[in-house]
Amino acid sequence: MKSISHFLPFLLLVVPLIWGLYGFFKTRSGSNKTLTTDRRSGVILIINSAVLYALAFNIIFFIQELFLALGKRWLGLKAVLYHNNHNWEGSHPMESLAQGYGAAAIFVTGLICLFFANRTKQSSHWTHLFLLWLAFQGLVQSIPQFITAKVAADTDTGQAFTYLGIGEGLGFIISIAGIIAMLYTAVLFSKYLVRLSPSIDLVSTASGRFGYLFRIALLASVVRVILIIPFRSMPWDRALAPVMVTLISIPMVFAHGWKAKISNTINSDVNKKIVIVPITLLLILLLIFQLILAKGVSM
Repeated sequence: MKSISHFLPFLLLVVPLIWGLYGFFKTRSGSNKTLTTDRRSGVILIINSAVLYALAFNIIFFIQELFLALGKRWLGLKAVLYHNNHNWEGSHPMESLAQGYGAAAIFVTGLICLFFANRTKQSSHWTHLFLLWLAFQGLVQSIPQFITAKVAADTDTGQAFTYLGIGEGLGFIISIAGIIAMLYTAVLFSKYLVRLSPSIDLVSTASGRFGYLFRIALLASVVRVILIIPFRSMPWDRALAPVMVTLISIPMVFAHGWKAKISNTINSDVNKKIVIVPITLLLILLLIFQLILAKGVSM
C-alpha cells in the first residue's frame, strides 16, 4: 500500500489528461458554431486573471506561514515569520503537531472565501474572481499536503500525521479522499470560471468553453508563475512551489471545459478592461514581502 500511495499524486495529472482527451473527441463532431473574442479582450482577461491569481497565491501562502509561526508562538517558542518561510527557536513536545496548522488554516480560509464567492456569484465586479482565486488557492495549496503527508513524513503535514499516530491504512484513505477532493474542486471551479464569460453564446459549445478557460485559467496561470517569482526568496527552488500548485490543479479545470455547461453568464469586469487596483495591491504586497517580511519578523 505504501508503494501505491507514492503514485497517487500522479492521478492529478493523468485523470485530467484522460478526461480532457475524452471530452475533446466526444464533442469535436458537434456544432461548429463558436463565437470568438478579439485579441485585445483576450489579453485583458489574461492579465486581469493572472494578477488576481498571483495576488491570491501569495496571500494564501503567507497565511500558511503565518499560522505555522503562530503555532510555535502559542507553544511558547520564539518564532520568526518571513514572507514565504518561518523558523523558530526552542522545542516543545507538540511542535510537530503545530506543523500542520498552516495547511489547516489555508484549507479553512479557502472554504470561507468559497462561501463568500457563492454569496456574490451574481456580481460582475473583479472582486468576485479574486474571491474565487483565493478559495481555489486555499484548497489546492492545502489538500495536496494531506495527500502526501503519510508518504513524506518530513513535510509539515507529515510531521503532524506522525504526531497524531496516523497509520498506513488511514493515511491511504486520506490520500484517496484528497485526490477526489482536488479533482472535484477543479471541476467546480471550471464551471465557476466559465460563468464569468461575456455571453452565454460564447461558451455555449465545448470549444467555446475550452477557449475561455484557456485564457482565464491556463494562460493566466502561466503568466501568474512569472509574476510570483519576484515574491520568492533564494534559493531558486522556492520558485517551484507556484509551478507545482499550478501543475496539479489547473489541468483539470481546463480539461473539464467540455462538460462545464452553464445556464447564464455574468460578463465579469475582468473581460472589459485592465483593472488597476489589483495591480497596485500586488506591487504593494511585493514591497511588504521584500522590504519588511524578507528580513524576518519576530513573534
